[in-house]
Order: sequence, then C-alpha cells, then structure tokens
Amino acid sequence: MTATVFNDADLTRLETLLTPLSASGSTMRPDEVQGFFAALVSGPDAVDADFWLPEVLGDAPAFENPSDESELKALLQKLFDSIRDTLAAGEELDLILYAEEDSEEEGEPDFWPWSNAYLYALDLVDTDWFEVAEEDEGFETLMMPMLVLGGAFEDEEGGEDLLTFTDEEVDGYKAELGGALAAVYGYWRAKAQAPTTMRREGDKVGRNDMCPCGSGKKYKACCGAN
Repeated sequence: MTATVFNDADLTRLETLLTPLSASGSTMRPDEVQGFFAALVSGPDAVDADFWLPEVLGDAPAFENPSDESELKALLQKLFDSIRDTLAAGEELDLILYAEEDSEEEGEPDFWPWSNAYLYALDLVDTDWFEVAEEDEGFETLMMPMLVLGGAFEDEEGGEDLLTFTDEEVDGYKAELGGALAAVYGYWRAKAQAPTTMRREGDKVGRNDMCPCGSGKKYKACCGAN
C-alpha cells in the first residue's frame, strides 16, 4: 500500500484556506491540526473525520464557496492519512512549526501550539491514556516532550507551576519531540498486540477432583486431559 504524502504545495494550500479562519476564533492553525492529528492516529481509539473535523473548524463561518470547503476537507484528510502512514512506517514527522511571537530570537519555532493541540486530543478521545498506561512506568517519560512543551505543568490560574524546567531542559525536549511521537505511536501498537491474561473464575479444580462438566469422571481423565 502506497503511503500518503502531504507535500509543500498541499501545506501552502491548507494555509491559504485555513489560516484566515483561525485568525479570530477557535479554528485550528495548520501546526495545531498536525499536533492534534498526531495524537489521534497514535492512540488506541479509532476516529474519523466526523470526530475531528468539528474540532478543527471550531467556530469557523460557513464557506461561501462550496469548492473551497470540499478542498479543505480533502486536504485535512490527506494530512491525517500522511501522519498515520509516516508514524506507521516508524519515521519521524516533518513538524509544521511557525515562528514564536515576541521571541528574543527571530524565527524561533513555537512548539506550544503544536504540543498543546496534541494534548487537547487526549481530552477528547474515549481512552484515558494515563489511566491505561498507569502500570507502565516508562510511558510518562515518553510523553514528557509533549507535556512540557504543551504547558501541562503550567498553572493556568497564574499561580506556581507544578514543575519548572530550565531553558536547556526545554531545548532538549524540543529536540526529542519527533522521536517521542514515534515512540508513543509504537507504545500503543505494542499495547494492542500484547497477549491478554485470562483470569480463572471460580475455584481451582484439582487433577483428582470430579470434573465440573458433570461427566462423573475425574478432571484429569476428562476436561483436564486436553
């Protein structure tokens, strides 16, 4: 099966159609869409356009040109499929990042919108990732780049942050983000393929006990013989 490719021309057109809608409202920018989709394709929940399209468009007004609406939906689906195929191939995503506003360094990429949109997806899907992965000590470590860069440890009320990080640590998480995305995708694929433990219901039957099937034979000579 040929992998879906979302190229520079596709991105330019997506920006043309989507960015004006996100300028004053809840419509996602292309960088946020990519982060949002990266989480959706990585986790255990199967979702389709009926799930993610309303979240991407937010409060965008109705399209005056139906062809623009159709084209935008097609581009979004293509982006979704390309992210899925890239991660499925074990490759790192080519991240869509825009310049950080009010940055001391001109052109510094802003990781917050991308990572925050990734975390937003976790609030929408049915599966609680951290509850399911609670027994896997390494899972939160895999998620740290997204958590730190997406502001998960910041106090939104203006109080003291839950955790603080040095500039060097933040830079390290930025460098690790692509690898972390691939690792989290791989984690959920491995989780889905892991064998499940069948737990016995009721009392254990001894080999010399009468077989519970009612045959009148000992368990070792009946069902226990298989």
